[in-house]
Amino acid sequence: MDPSILILVAVVGLAIIVVPRLLPPRGPICTRCEGTGYINERWPDPSAPGGWHVAEGKCPRCGGKGKMRS
Repeated sequence: MDPSILILVAVVGLAIIVVPRLLPPRGPICTRCEGTGYINERWPDPSAPGGWHVAEGKCPRCGGKGKMRS
């Protein structure tokens, strides 16, 4: 096998991995986590135990991606 073909395959494989990481994320930014992927919410809620609604951790709307569509 010609070594230039192996080099070409290696360069194409590396480009497939590296190029998408350099591009900006596609899709609109999640409005709940503001693109961070994590939420830390606390507001008064009389129906919740203790009187407060508390939500922390990975954003349930975007699944922690920070964007709405992949």
